[in-house]
This record gives sequence, structure tokens and C-alpha cells, in this order.
Amino acid sequence: MLATTRARFMAGLHAAGSGLRLSSGSAELRRTYLQLVGVLFVVGAVVDVAGIWAVLHYTAIGEDASWWLAAGLWVARVLGVVAVLLVAPLLALTVVNAIFPFLGERVFMAAMRVVSPARAEQLAASPGLPLVTSVLIELRRIASLLLRSVAIFLLSLIPAVGQVLGPVLQGYTSARGLAWELLDPYLDKLQLGYAEQRSFVAAHRPALVGFGLPLSLLMAIPVVGPLLFGLAQGAAAELVAEVIEAPRSPGA
Repeated sequence: MLATTRARFMAGLHAAGSGLRLSSGSAELRRTYLQLVGVLFVVGAVVDVAGIWAVLHYTAIGEDASWWLAAGLWVARVLGVVAVLLVAPLLALTVVNAIFPFLGERVFMAAMRVVSPARAEQLAASPGLPLVTSVLIELRRIASLLLRSVAIFLLSLIPAVGQVLGPVLQGYTSARGLAWELLDPYLDKLQLGYAEQRSFVAAHRPALVGFGLPLSLLMAIPVVGPLLFGLAQGAAAELVAEVIEAPRSPGA
């Protein structure tokens, strides 16, 4: 079981790297993802600025604060800013997918036509989920992400244990959530509801975390990170074709 989990994690990790190379090397994909990147860049910047301002504002250190309180607030500031940088790209992508779902779908389908033309044709023939259903799923994902992030941030304020466990959990949550969000066009074409999507994510968790972890760290880089959104969306097609839908060996 452990060997299978490790293998699926590494398969997801490999799909992230090969998917980024695929996206950056395709002229068709570059033309398609520029529209997505432009919108995501603006939304991501707004979320970054607003989140960091909120962290600094609510952890302001008064002049009469004791040394231990000041030290604690500085730790909270650092952990809060790290959390914002990890969550902002995912939150921006979720918001954009809720408002402009066709942008991510265009990039994903363009990548699928490169990776697997026959499968791309099958997915393109699906009408997908109704718009209202799709938006409601996005809103539930946003709410879940925010609640989890706040809970992890509060956990990280616990001395010693929380300060180690908090960033690890936030990294895991961001990786899993980003992979789920990048697969949204695919899950939409499969017409999976929210509960079905959660089951899907649980079934493929090691691969999704392996895929989302390096991408979430890259996209957390201020200014540069949002420019990779389109490439990451295209890379999701590689994850689908080479990992999720790839035949598994018996017992895997």
C-alpha cells in the first residue's frame, strides 16, 4: 500500500514537470493561455495584497507590547504571509473558474488535443455540468479552502508543534486543492457533482498531491507565480492522460 502511494505521488510529480514542458513548448497552448494568465494575474495580485495587508493589520505590534508578545506576533506575521502566498494562487484560480469557466477549459482542452486527440474529442462532445451547478461547486470549494486555511493558521500559532505542523498542513492543503482546481474542466466534462468530485480526489490523492505540490510552490512566488497559471492548467491534461486514465497494473 505504501509503495503504491509513493508510486502514485511520484507519477503526479512527474506529470507536473512533463506537463509544464508540454505547455511551454506548444505554440497553440501559448496563444490560448495568455487570456487566462491576464485575468489570473490581476486577481492573484489583488488577493496577495489584500491577504498580506490583513495579516499585518491584525498582527500589529503595539509600542507597549512585551517581548514575548512581540515575538509571538512576528512569528504569526511570517506564518500568515506564507499562508497567504500559498493560498492566493489557488483562491485566484477558483474565483476565475467560477466567473470565467471557459478560460480554464480552453487551455485544458487545447492541451488534451496535444496529449490525447481522441480523448479530447470525447470530452469536447460532453455538454458538461450546468453553469449554476458548476458555480455552486466552485463556491463550496472556496468556502472549504478558506475554512481550512484559517483553521491551519490558528493551529500554526501553537508554540513548537503548531509552527512545524501548520506549514506542512498548509502545503498539503494547497497542493491537493490546486490539483483539484486545475482538474475542474475535466471533472466538469465528466459531469461529476461536488460529492462525486470529493470521492474522485480522495481516490487519486497521492497523485494529485504529487502533481500540485511543486506547482503550488512555483505559483506562490510573487509576480512570477501568476504567469505560470496557464502552463499549470495545460499540465493538468498530462496528469489526466498519463496518470489518472492510464491503465494500472494488477493490484495497484
